[in-house]
Amino acid sequence: MGLNIKYGINITKYGNKQTKYGKFMSGNSNPNNVTAVHRAIDVIEFISSSQREVSFSEIRDRLDIPRQSLIRILNTLCGRGFLDKSSQRGFYRVGLKLLYLGHGLPEKFEFRTAAWKVMKELSQKTRKTIELTSLDRDQLIILEQIRGREAMSTYSRVGSVVAYMHAVSVGKVYLGLMDADKRKRVLGKIGLPAITKYTITDMGRLEEEIRETQKRGYGFEDQELREGVRRVAAPVFNAEGVHVGCIGLSASIFSFDLNDLDKYGRMVCDAAERVSAALGFVSN
Repeated sequence: MGLNIKYGINITKYGNKQTKYGKFMSGNSNPNNVTAVHRAIDVIEFISSSQREVSFSEIRDRLDIPRQSLIRILNTLCGRGFLDKSSQRGFYRVGLKLLYLGHGLPEKFEFRTAAWKVMKELSQKTRKTIELTSLDRDQLIILEQIRGREAMSTYSRVGSVVAYMHAVSVGKVYLGLMDADKRKRVLGKIGLPAITKYTITDMGRLEEEIRETQKRGYGFEDQELREGVRRVAAPVFNAEGVHVGCIGLSASIFSFDLNDLDKYGRMVCDAAERVSAALGFVSN
């Protein structure tokens, strides 16, 4: 049965404000401006414009904010959800609140809150990277992530967008829940480009993969977005039966053997069912 998908996450993009010396400007010449507020905005803009997590020393060197002031600013922004701090490395990244502010999406907060405990438990059981994903205008976006024990990174940071639904496990789940006409329109817009040598680029083969996804209840991706990485993902539904996102597991091919596919698939399905139940979904 095809289900309508609700859309609507917009990521606010920040432009870099730089002087000729390469420092971020605070625009602080107006005597009515508050220095601390300008500094906090500069921190958010700098971190959001980076393509990776950023260390304390990098922020301080780039923005030239006094150490104690920067500590207070970072602690405040993390406490309010505008930034996240990696517990293992102490690096900073943009927080979830910036994904939602001004867009009237409290259900996304509810989704993340309902999923967090289940994600943590799945992470502890498997020691793999666990991901929470949703959809925005036919693009997949990572809402939350718990990194696994592997040295290699298996996905981009929170807030990253993947446009190619045919190349990822969560995309196959979404495609499998669309009716045929909608799926044709979506794929017609984005095409089937080869991201790696393993990416499915033939429509007939992709349709077979989608049917297999529907049959087993979870999507599978075998090095199709990034060589050396495999993923499984299962759908989460809200109380109205609307597909609101996916819980997924990712790992390197060295720790995700194909013989374990069904095991990990069942684990993400169980996790997704628990989150769906927490959101009020009742299966028929």
